[in-house]
Amino acid sequence: MVGAGGHTPLSVIVQLPGNAGRLYYYRVMTAAAPPTSPSPEALYPSRAAAGAMLGRLLYQRTTPPVVLLGVTPTGVEIAANAAQALNCPFDVIIGAHVRVDGLGLVGAIAEDSDAVTDPEFSPTFDALDHLNEAMDRARRAVKTERLLFRGQRPLRSVEGTNVVIVEGQLTSPWKVLAAARAIQQAGAERVYLAAAVATNQAKERIRAHRFDLVCPTVLLDDAGHPRPFGDPQDPSAERLRSIVVARQAA
Repeated sequence: MVGAGGHTPLSVIVQLPGNAGRLYYYRVMTAAAPPTSPSPEALYPSRAAAGAMLGRLLYQRTTPPVVLLGVTPTGVEIAANAAQALNCPFDVIIGAHVRVDGLGLVGAIAEDSDAVTDPEFSPTFDALDHLNEAMDRARRAVKTERLLFRGQRPLRSVEGTNVVIVEGQLTSPWKVLAAARAIQQAGAERVYLAAAVATNQAKERIRAHRFDLVCPTVLLDDAGHPRPFGDPQDPSAERLRSIVVARQAA
C-alpha cells in the first residue's frame, strides 16, 4: 500500500526501555513510488474490530471491577465494543475541546469539571478574554452533547471502580485528560486511558500527566492516520451511530 505524498508505510514493533516487556506498534512512512490509490489502507477493518482488539488488551492490563467510558463522539463505538469483549459496564463521558481564536486547541473540558489546558500555553493579558470565551463555548458544548448522548440520565457511578476512558484515534491528549480529571473527582479507584490508535506525541503527553495509556497502535506521525477504521469516514454518520449506541447504554 502506498500512502499520501508517495510514501509507503513500514510496520515496526519495538520494545521500549523500562516498559516491562510492553510492545508498541509503529507505522513509519518511507520513500516510495507515486501513490496508485487515493484511499489509504485502514489500520482496522472496522471500529467494532478495533474495539474488540482493545478489549482483549484491556483484559490483560486492568483489574475488575472495570467500567469503560467512551469519549463522545469518536470513542463511543470503540468503547462499546471493547466493553462487550471485556463483559463489563459501558457508558459515555462528555468532553469538548477549548479552542482559542487565532491560537487553536489549548485544552479541554469534560462533564462539569475544571478545564485541563496545555502547560505550554501561556496566554497574554489581552488573550485572557478570548480564553474565557473559549471555555464558555466548551461548557455550552458539553451541556448540549450531554442531552444528545445521555438525555437526563446522569453518568454511571464510578466510585470505587477502575475506569477506562476510551478514544478512537488519539492525536490530542486534552479531552481524555479532562475526562480523567472528572472521573477522579467522581471517586474512581484508578483511571486508565485507552485508544485504538494514538500518536507518539499524545502518548508522551499522557505519560507526563502520570496516566497509563493502553493502545495497540502507536503512530510516529503527529497528525495520526488518515483512515484508521475501514467503516465509512462520514463524521455525521459516526456521530449519529454514537448517539444511538450511547442511548442503548442506559
